[in-house]
Amino acid sequence: MDFKQRLAVPSQMQIVEKIEGPYFEDMTIGQHLELSKPAITRLQIAKFAGASGDFNPSHVDEDIARDIGGMGGVFAHGMLGMGFIGQMLTDYLWDRPLRLFSTKATLIVRPGDVLTCKGTVTRKWVEDEENLVELTLEAINQKGEVTHTGKAEVVLPHRPIEIKSTQKRPYLVQHRVIG
Repeated sequence: MDFKQRLAVPSQMQIVEKIEGPYFEDMTIGQHLELSKPAITRLQIAKFAGASGDFNPSHVDEDIARDIGGMGGVFAHGMLGMGFIGQMLTDYLWDRPLRLFSTKATLIVRPGDVLTCKGTVTRKWVEDEENLVELTLEAINQKGEVTHTGKAEVVLPHRPIEIKSTQKRPYLVQHRVIG
């Protein structure tokens, strides 16, 4: 996959390879982030079970999930969707720290489901000399149903001040009081 295809940045933004995230001034209330993931596979669910250590049969054994568990078949871990939302955030924010990242699985995600993760800037403020940005988060399946909801708070620096070499520098005039 191409570097630019993997990133979850607003489509109108020009993508430049960099190692730092946005500045406080770059974020606007109402700004949207989005990341579309390919269809979830049974193999992906099994690999996530291995990575997380959660081998609940409802996630990996079709017969148990359908017949004994009464779940209608295997389904993805709720944390898989949270991971996708986290990818969307880190693709855009890069090295900027999260103060809060919280999600809740609201609907079962099954193999074949395609999730689109979305984030919207809902608030900007300064608290204790930290520039904070709040985002509401959600993941939506191919049917338009919300599968995950959440919230994130990001700490962002101000954009550095640049002094252009073409600007004239002020000079100091020394005043003496004779008295």
